[in-house]
Amino acid sequence: MALRYDFDMVAVTPEGLPDQFGDLAVTGVGAEKVAMFRDPDTVAALLRADPAVRTYFSDSGFALEPFDSGAPAGRFPQRDEDARIAVIDRLTANLETHDLADVAWGDFDFDAFMDALSAAEPVEDELLAPPKPSPQRDQALAAARIASQRKKGRRMMALGGLVLGLVLLFYVASQTLL
Repeated sequence: MALRYDFDMVAVTPEGLPDQFGDLAVTGVGAEKVAMFRDPDTVAALLRADPAVRTYFSDSGFALEPFDSGAPAGRFPQRDEDARIAVIDRLTANLETHDLADVAWGDFDFDAFMDALSAAEPVEDELLAPPKPSPQRDQALAAARIASQRKKGRRMMALGGLVLGLVLLFYVASQTLL
């Protein structure tokens, strides 16, 4: 079975920062975008390749996880064009800095990847199908949100206890001053 080399640009918010961090309109700061192959088999092939190959892709801006934006094969969302160009520039620059001679690429075909990269064309965002939810990613996101809400709940309980204590203190102080 031939691998599919289409990839999407995905905004990644650094861990520990609020969800709104990557919202340029809200914070004025955009999240970093990484490239992610749509085909899980392509990611698996890359993970089976030599560590030098994985490092080359990681250093070039690829996350070694699958993600599907819903764009058709051979197409990519128009909004990602600038980020894709930046990844292509890093891929090109890193060819000179990474020693990829005599490394095992496994099932990953670099020539086919380059052909797919050069043939890909943008598609209007309105024409994209909604992305398919990833159960693993959704579970991790849900677990992180639950943990965040628990911390928030604990802070609110502590704040409530503090306020109640202050109210009682002021009540007692006001009764003794009368």
